[in-house]
Amino acid sequence: MLLNWCEEITNIDPSINFRATGGWVKTVTGLDKSVLNGFSLVGEFVKAGDYKTEFSDGLYLDCNKEGKKSNPKQDFRLFRLKNGKLTLIDQVYNGKKNWAVELWDSVSEEIDPNYHENEVDKIMTIILDKTGKNIKLLKKLQEELDQVIIDFQ
Repeated sequence: MLLNWCEEITNIDPSINFRATGGWVKTVTGLDKSVLNGFSLVGEFVKAGDYKTEFSDGLYLDCNKEGKKSNPKQDFRLFRLKNGKLTLIDQVYNGKKNWAVELWDSVSEEIDPNYHENEVDKIMTIILDKTGKNIKLLKKLQEELDQVIIDFQ
């Protein structure tokens, strides 16, 4: 898909001062949770700017730097490009150390079709580790979850 990255993301978020003090774009193809910084978002850097270039469908992470060059504010936006349409999935404004961790759930939902089922398994393991075979405690938890579900409906 041929698109102008600057125009596309500025249409989505008009407050962006595109590349005022720098920035970059990379594809996101996976997660490496052994690190907590941007390298945890696995992918390749791509050339993108205020010109048209070819993009494939997939996830893209945009880092836009604004403010003073000596201490820029870094905003990170996760986008999905699918069938020629760019959609904002998640964002971290003024990202500091470990900012990438805040995007892990969104990335996981996009790249893993079984994400929610896997999360249920993890939550169940945590619950059983904490409660053991305490039936009274499990029933209390079940009652509270049932009430949460009723409140959401």
